[in-house]
Amino acid sequence: MNISIIDKKDTTLTFQNNTIKFDDIKLPTRLTDTIIITSNVTVDTKDIIKITNSGVTFIFVDLYSNRSTIATSTEQKNADLKLKQYQALSKRLYIAKYIISEKIKRHTFQLGLNGVALDNSIYLSKLEQTKDIEELLGVEGSFSREYFGHYFLLFSKRLHSGKRTKRPPKDPLNALLSYFYTLLYSLLTVRLLANGFDPSISYLHTPFRSHQALSSDILELFRDRVNQFVKIIIDKKIVEMEDFTKKNGGVYLRYDGRKKLYKPLKELWDGLEPNISNEIANLRAIIS
Repeated sequence: MNISIIDKKDTTLTFQNNTIKFDDIKLPTRLTDTIIITSNVTVDTKDIIKITNSGVTFIFVDLYSNRSTIATSTEQKNADLKLKQYQALSKRLYIAKYIISEKIKRHTFQLGLNGVALDNSIYLSKLEQTKDIEELLGVEGSFSREYFGHYFLLFSKRLHSGKRTKRPPKDPLNALLSYFYTLLYSLLTVRLLANGFDPSISYLHTPFRSHQALSSDILELFRDRVNQFVKIIIDKKIVEMEDFTKKNGGVYLRYDGRKKLYKPLKELWDGLEPNISNEIANLRAIIS
């Protein structure tokens, strides 16, 4: 996936001769398939239709609510796959167990990379015995609390309050986690749509309003990679305290802080793409 990011206020985007133009930049549609917009950008609706019909998907992200909107072509395919997704709801518990089992194993491994030993055997044992989604989510919640109890200890206390907070994130560490989770969720939605899936038909998370719950399902398999990526960013001091600001009761990245993360974000996605493709292929095999 070729990603371009537009994060500059008062920018006007136009489209002509298969080329997207903004500021002094010219971006041929053949060189990109996804544009992430995180600031106020002016674009004509006719241009949005032309651009999406050329195969490019827009992701509009509100960084202060950790919400996003996707604009893509309505020419969706693979109706048979969507039907299989629906029919596979009979396998919901089996698929959900796979997701959480992998999440527990991968998060445990991630802590191990940082010298933290977490015994996950009790969680995996309880998971195997769960009889419904509610029980399963209870096991996942208990594991997550213990996991983050260890994870936050990897960082200076000036970066966090010791627990996971979101909507809004209350400290710089949670701001970084939410920022990358939100972007990865949106990119996963684009990938699922491109592969013919209906992102609203899910197996672990319950769809609610505009929630693309299947994207959240797949995201669970890669949160550990994001968490480790955030650890590296902080260790390398790519962003520091002055790159954050308080707004609307939460803590968020400033514009200059976000700019520092564009290249790392693309590196993160490039590293994840082969694994994401494998998980989507695995899901396709399970529901077929």
